[in-house]
This record gives sequence, C-alpha cells and structure tokens, in this order.
Amino acid sequence: MRESFDICVIGGGVIGLSIAIHAAQKGAKVVIVEKGKLGQEASGGRAGLLTTVSEGSSEEHPYSKLSREALQYLLHWIPELHSKTQISSGLVQQDLMRLSINQEETVILEETFQIQSAANSKTTILSAEKAREIEPLLSSHIQMAVHSPGEYHLDPVQFSHALAKMARTLGVAIKEQTEAVQLIQQNQRLYGILTNHGDQIRAKTTVLAAGAWSGLLARWAKLKLPVYPLKGQIMVLKQGDVDLNVMINTSKGYILSKPNGTIVLGATNEREKFNKAITPKGLEQLLPLFDYVPELKQCEIQELWAGLRPATSDGQPIIGVVPGWEGFYLATGHTRHGVLLSGLTGHLVAQELENNKTPHLLKAFCFERFAAVGMR
Repeated sequence: MRESFDICVIGGGVIGLSIAIHAAQKGAKVVIVEKGKLGQEASGGRAGLLTTVSEGSSEEHPYSKLSREALQYLLHWIPELHSKTQISSGLVQQDLMRLSINQEETVILEETFQIQSAANSKTTILSAEKAREIEPLLSSHIQMAVHSPGEYHLDPVQFSHALAKMARTLGVAIKEQTEAVQLIQQNQRLYGILTNHGDQIRAKTTVLAAGAWSGLLARWAKLKLPVYPLKGQIMVLKQGDVDLNVMINTSKGYILSKPNGTIVLGATNEREKFNKAITPKGLEQLLPLFDYVPELKQCEIQELWAGLRPATSDGQPIIGVVPGWEGFYLATGHTRHGVLLSGLTGHLVAQELENNKTPHLLKAFCFERFAAVGMR
C-alpha cells in the first residue's frame, strides 16, 4: 500500500506526538510511525520532573534559555490539552529541595545555588534545621538544602495519553506496531519510508524523532548521529503513611510524591545498548536515596520500571534539518528533559517546517554543531 502525507514523523513519544499535533494544527497532513505503542519508551517514565536545565551552565546558556521557555509554554499548553481531550496530565506545583548529606555534596550544592538563584530569585539556601522544619521526614544527617518554591512535575503516562488523543482528534494518522525499515531517497532527497509491513509512506518531510533509536535509523542516510541509549531504572513505592511535603533532588537522584499515592525514586544513568532489563546493579544505585529520607525504607515497593532515554554526546538535543539533505529533519536527544521540552519543541519544529526558517531558540541545537569536533 502507498500513502502520501505532508509530514511523516518516525517515533510516537512525547516529542513525535507534539510535533505531529502542532503541524496538524497548521493544516499539515501528518502520519506517526511507531515501532511499538505510543509513549511506551522513555516517554512512559514515572517521574515527569519539569525542573529547568541548569547543570553546570549559566542562565544565559542556550539550553537553559530553551528549558525556561519550554516550561512556560508547557504550563499554558497543558490546560489546552485537558480542555480538548478531558485527560488530566497530573500537573502538580510543589516546592523543591536540593539536599546535601556530606561535605563534598555541600560544596557542589553551593555552586548549584549560584546558578539557580540567578534564574530564580526565590531560591534560597537553608540550614539543615530549617529544611527539616519544612520537611520533617528528612534525615538528621542532612547538611544543607537549596529551596526552590513553586516547581512542577506531572504524570508522563497521562500526559502521553492526552497527546495521543489530541493527535487523533486533529486527524493525525497513527501507525503503531509499524517500523520504518528503509528510506525512500534519491540524490540526497528524502521522499518517505518503507515499513516492515511492506507499505510505502511518502512525505514531503520526514522527521526522525525516534528517541534512543534515532542513531540507528540515521545510518540509512549515512549519518553518524551521536545519540545513544541511556537507561534509567526507577523504583515506585506505595506512599502509605509517608507524606512528603516537597520534591527532593540529590546527587544520587530524586524523590517525588505523586497524587496517586506513590513515591517515585530515580533514576539511574546507565550507558548500555538497547537493554531495558531491571537489574540488581541498577536498583543498588537507588538505595542511597533512602539515606535522605529513612522513613521510605518502610514503604512497600509497587513497581520497578526501566526505559531508554536518548542521550547525546554533549547532553543537548539535536533539532533541525539534516545537512546536505532535502526533506529530512531531526528532533531527538532530549535525554531526561523530553517531557519538559516536548511542547515547545513541537511548536518550534512545526513553525520551521511551515516557513523553512530556523527559529532563534533552535539555532544552537542544529546537527552542524558536531562538525567542529569531527563527529559528522
């Protein structure tokens, strides 16, 4: 069977769904090709942290600016999604505490505070005693806390469901359990893909948004895309009588209390191949989190989860046209910030595909940046 579209999106995670939604809202005829089910890979995680990017970068760093803009976009977009789909994304506003439990962590946390306070004037340093007044369940070994009021998290599974319903409502064709197995190309012009079902999907533009698998698929175009799978293992506890007042972030990971009565601990950062197995080695990396909130040791384990996030060699997403090609676009490598960046990424990509002009916010994330370090 042969079908024709304006845009073919390879990948049905939150990035691919958002691109499809925004493009369809502009009148494009769009299809999503997903090898499994929508939102089942990294998008199906359990945390949904919406903290903006600040790791080791100033507030003027392009990635920090993109993430701040993305948060504001998402906060306006989520009510629209709910209105159109009647599916709640589980958005919660809650204070965040970044904690240190030894001198080494305290030094790092003080450096983090300098960055955080520049971006958020309400961020303050708290003594251990003051931190425990706000969150009595904190360990007596806590040395210092950085307190950021009014941060956000959501339910990634519900968010993915809302995106999927919105896409369908807009008439986006969705092909689950369908794998792209070959590019239809001629003279550096991409015309679409062939699927594992033998179907031919023709498109004016093909967007590669296949998450951790993007690097493999890019090889068809002889493109060395520096995207690799970064496994994250997560432990979900039943809340029981443990009632946390704040989100907690540490050098060992995060602790989140969810409205559904669970507490999420995560996540590991394991550079592996395409292996989503839950392992004792991975779960062992989560155990130090109990040192920050010892009461959690009494909670019952409800679920263990693992997923593969699309990481890049410089830790930033790759968004933009494929150099030297026509009709081929990249939107991948969002690593741990896929949910946060999804709305704005979709908005900006759809904008670029419509007018063929790169939005200013995306210029720092083009694939060409790797040419300078010999990675193309």
